[in-house]
Amino acid sequence: MNGAIQNPAGLDPTLPEFWYKILVALLIGLLIGLERETKKKIGSHSFAGIRTFPLIAVYGFLAAFIAGIMSIYVYVIMFFVFGMLISISYYFAARDGKPGGTTEITLILVFILGSLVYWGFLLLPVAISVIMLIFLALKAEFRAFAGKIDQEDFYAAIKFAIITVIVLPLLPDKTFPPLDVFNPRKIWYMVVLIAGISFIGYVLFKLIGTKKGIQILSVLGGLASSTALTLSFTSRSKEAEPLSRNFAAGIILASTIMFPRVLLIIFVLNAQLGNRLIIPVSIFTVVGVLISYWLWRKDTGDSIQEVKLTNPFKLLFAIKFGLIFAAILFVSKAAQVYFGNRGTYFTSFFAGLADVDAIALSITELAGKVISSDVAFYSILLAFISNTVVKTFISSAFGSAGLKKYSLRGFGVLIFVILAYSAISLM
Repeated sequence: MNGAIQNPAGLDPTLPEFWYKILVALLIGLLIGLERETKKKIGSHSFAGIRTFPLIAVYGFLAAFIAGIMSIYVYVIMFFVFGMLISISYYFAARDGKPGGTTEITLILVFILGSLVYWGFLLLPVAISVIMLIFLALKAEFRAFAGKIDQEDFYAAIKFAIITVIVLPLLPDKTFPPLDVFNPRKIWYMVVLIAGISFIGYVLFKLIGTKKGIQILSVLGGLASSTALTLSFTSRSKEAEPLSRNFAAGIILASTIMFPRVLLIIFVLNAQLGNRLIIPVSIFTVVGVLISYWLWRKDTGDSIQEVKLTNPFKLLFAIKFGLIFAAILFVSKAAQVYFGNRGTYFTSFFAGLADVDAIALSITELAGKVISSDVAFYSILLAFISNTVVKTFISSAFGSAGLKKYSLRGFGVLIFVILAYSAISLM
């Protein structure tokens, strides 16, 4: 029929996939309905509760299904009727002095999510529903956060948006001489990463508290870039001296997460080399987690109450270390060009100062082809050592006195373990 939406392949009501998608729509509605139900005040009446939301999701699913059989206009009519019911509900709620609007908007979104599930966009509605649950569940936290925002924070958000959304895409994504190593976009990406981790951390600190914020950010930073997180926490430690122990614990935790993250990358490309690295990576990870846990456990928590964190947007600091990152890349490339395969260890050491992922990828690709598996194994261990050393240097040389003390102790133990294992494996 003219104007009809063609059914996606396999969406016959007699097929299991059709009912599987209905189940997904129901679960989306049920989760959101459960959250809305828990927010109801005792004795209050509402247009929608835990039963209504899954039904609305199915209604949106069926509206899309019927439109596929008949006409897109049927979908428009069903959505319009639903919208009228929502409008009437909002009118009576506003008349009773409860204007709100969150539940009504959520209902409309659940209807659309149900339709998206039918049209085959499974990942999109599931992801959106998770985001919705976060915003709905953290109502009190977001209100508290909004109350703490000042003009300086708002300007910082604008600056971060400028360097990320406007400046980054405009920079050329190609290398320039000498040695074809300078990539403006890659270098600026490092700047954005450092500034971004600081900014996200600042938001987390205000939302869920400083100590928990540092812990969550440390895990996220370890998955993204432990070096960038080290730079961010080091910069913050000078203006929040009482948090030095927590910052040190976070830096060590993020640096520890680097080990299994790199192992996963290696396993994807070279399972044989990955199997050989399982034991050392497991040892380094356990030691690092224990050190970090010890530092957090020893913290009394009294110092956290004494600190008032200022806005974290330190663009000049991020640019400075972005340039250092570029310089290290240049030295690494020069070693590779002028020393060739004989300079593999030298290259691994200097490349590890900036980024372990890049050298791990390169070494893994060369393992068993250009270089032996032994050379590849020890090159990656050397990159681990150099990257841990440079984070020790950054946190102790540029951080607060407290950060220097705790990071030297923690990293000292971790570096000793890595060196000891490397020495034993050479025997």
